[in-house]
Amino acid sequence: MNNISYIAAVDPGNEKTGVAILSQAGELIYRTIVETKTFNSSFERVLSTYHGIVHIVCGNGTNHKHLYPSIQQIGRNHKITTSLIDESHSTEEARKLYWQYNPPTGWRRFVPKGMQFPPEPVDDLTAYVIGKRYTKQLKAETTIENSNSEVSGEELEARRLAAIKKLYNEGDTHE
Repeated sequence: MNNISYIAAVDPGNEKTGVAILSQAGELIYRTIVETKTFNSSFERVLSTYHGIVHIVCGNGTNHKHLYPSIQQIGRNHKITTSLIDESHSTEEARKLYWQYNPPTGWRRFVPKGMQFPPEPVDDLTAYVIGKRYTKQLKAETTIENSNSEVSGEELEARRLAAIKKLYNEGDTHE
């Protein structure tokens, strides 16, 4: 039996939706872009390929109000938990990732990357950024849980509220 567990991350969009599969440690395993209108069947194929998916995280941006109920239903059908996460500025971060994976060549090497737009959609990398944020949040929660013996309940609650405020009100800066 395969004991590997994965996290599926979804960047919902109006026309196209990014999907990424990450390890629990946040390593990119798989990424793709699917048409939003065929998301359910496309995502079911991904689930049949990666049997160890234990959680689906969805960005709370464009079109999540339409797509997230479908994701929740798919999660219920496969006994997989789901959640929403703040995706503010995730596309900008995905554009930076694109240039890390695909460095400019020729004359484009001399143009600052911040002034260039990737020549192809980055929705899959945006889903990866969303998944990384989720794994980062999990690591922070684990760290807090591991230090429980030294921290009072009030202090633990204060840390939890501060983390939630940062995540949902301010968002990560990812500098």
